[in-house]
Amino acid sequence: MNMKRTRISLLAMAVASGAVMAGYAASAGTDPGAAGGDATAIAGSAKVRTLPIEQYLPTPAEFAKLSQAGGKLQQKCMQGLGFASFQAPEQGPADPRETFTDLRYGTVDAAQAARTGYKPAFVAARQTAKAGGPAAAAAADGPAPSAAVEPVLNDAEWLAMTGTTKEAGDLAKAKQAAPSQVQGKDIPPGGCIAESTRTLTGGGEQLYADLAQDINGQSYKESVKDSRVTKAFAAWSACMKGKGYFYKDPMQANDDPKFAVPTVSAEEIAVATADVACKNETKLVDVWHGAEAQIQQKMINAKAKEMDAIKKAKQTALAHVQ
Repeated sequence: MNMKRTRISLLAMAVASGAVMAGYAASAGTDPGAAGGDATAIAGSAKVRTLPIEQYLPTPAEFAKLSQAGGKLQQKCMQGLGFASFQAPEQGPADPRETFTDLRYGTVDAAQAARTGYKPAFVAARQTAKAGGPAAAAAADGPAPSAAVEPVLNDAEWLAMTGTTKEAGDLAKAKQAAPSQVQGKDIPPGGCIAESTRTLTGGGEQLYADLAQDINGQSYKESVKDSRVTKAFAAWSACMKGKGYFYKDPMQANDDPKFAVPTVSAEEIAVATADVACKNETKLVDVWHGAEAQIQQKMINAKAKEMDAIKKAKQTALAHVQ
């Protein structure tokens, strides 16, 4: 057998989806009655709002727990297939962002804007440290990950983990028919990855379902075209113009190439501070969040049966890791 070794991420495998978490944010304003749920006061004028999709996708903290639990199940499965020395890697800490709406609607906290402009504190610290060289970067990112974080699997291990001989990222080749056994033992359908997910969910094969992620991303894209939101963008733009800044919408300000540098400039702080003030003055995020929550709920309702199954799988999995 060709024992060419292949790298694979156990963090992705633990949720058996391959999708990346998308769309986080906190929103500004003070109206707790905006569509989409309740709000909890946090620093400055920012508050955390909920979105309907949160019932169907794990939070960053939940994702970390599920990844850790999935890794342990994969290890048990692999050892049962005869790979006695297989060890699941230790999972890293949860993403510093705590909610699905963290940064979704841009910078909203006046205190943060005054300190780090458009860069959240954890991002600003990391970028500044990395600009100082490898040693500073390592300190900012925490301990260097061990080799186990990206385990190297030989062909037999890959087969046992995935149930296929197709290498990750090899999109040019057609999926090959894979043996049903490894080392004389039957491989569970989909390999140890799928087996771990089925165990967590009580039979389902996706924890981080593509449909839920698609809705999470598509609702945002639709929201920026909503007439209520574009009208609020225009009001925000006029407010910014009155302060001497010319941007058509908050995304353009946030993505200004001048601010795509590790250090936080006085100009970036000034623009971000004006941005937050204008968001509050025009109630932009209240409008934006409310519109997106309605759009998102309609998308969920249109796929009610599938979404109910996704929610059940998430709830069952989380019950296993509490």
